Amino acid sequence: MEPHIIAIYNTLRKEKHPLYTFLKPLCKDTLFLNWAARGTLASFKADAFGDKLSSVGVGQFMQLIGKMWSRYSFFEKSGLPSELASRGFDEDFDMPNYLFREDGMNLWNAYGTFAKDFVDEIYDSDEDVASDTVVQEWAIETTDASRGAVPGFPTSFKDKDTLVRVLQTLMWIPSGLHAAVNFPQYDYYGFVPNKPMGMRASLDSLPDKDSDIRSWMFEFFFPHVSSGEEWLKMDASLESTQTAHILTLPSNTCIDNLSDNFAKTGTKAYAKFQKNLDKITDGVNDRNKESKKAKKAVYSYLNPSVVPASIDI
Repeated sequence: MEPHIIAIYNTLRKEKHPLYTFLKPLCKDTLFLNWAARGTLASFKADAFGDKLSSVGVGQFMQLIGKMWSRYSFFEKSGLPSELASRGFDEDFDMPNYLFREDGMNLWNAYGTFAKDFVDEIYDSDEDVASDTVVQEWAIETTDASRGAVPGFPTSFKDKDTLVRVLQTLMWIPSGLHAAVNFPQYDYYGFVPNKPMGMRASLDSLPDKDSDIRSWMFEFFFPHVSSGEEWLKMDASLESTQTAHILTLPSNTCIDNLSDNFAKTGTKAYAKFQKNLDKITDGVNDRNKESKKAKKAVYSYLNPSVVPASIDI
């Protein structure tokens, strides 16, 4: 989101454009969070903190991001329907209980309706969009190779439909997509054997005998209060859960509590959006109640009441 946010700030926010009302909640705290990450998780240096938390390492992780970015296209890779289709999981593929797709598409469609209603409140026609110099500058700021350089983002806006698709996609990235990727970390990391947060021995010392591997892993993979490493001295029972808890702290600015932001612009559009979100929330809650009764896992990551509007953690 960072190149998008900078482009938005340099154009729409700077000129106090009505579209900034829609985009403002999607930008909250993200630049600060990224700045903090550059000094911690994403810090590339000797003895990097990120190297200790990842088997891949910061340098290699950045290479993976670079390769992904070289193949990236805004609508294709960040739009939910096309992203699902690229993995063979479009809505025509019969896969019951694929709740990321089910809940995600409900949100995606609600975002699309909200974006259309919002754009309709601002613009009467395609010509109004095409003649809006600030919106055109936003497109240039986002796509120019020396500025945002976002592949696949429109280089200009000629009609309302394209603008709606952009707003829909930009809303999905920091909210639904980020929630679905980020928040399951607590359930996964909270059980230490799923993902030990550190190792105290090289894999070169892995025993040859299968019968010895289990005890070796318990000895060298799991946290230990007697560790000589400063970063591993945290209580063994809390290390993974505390790290996961920090990474999954709930947001105070979720998609269903943004009424104050839309008090002057987009009021009707957001009120309608809230009603759609309430229906989605009721559906998720009802399904989870039935799942609990059947002793099945629940899926709440895309419940609108907990989906953040921005990447703020």
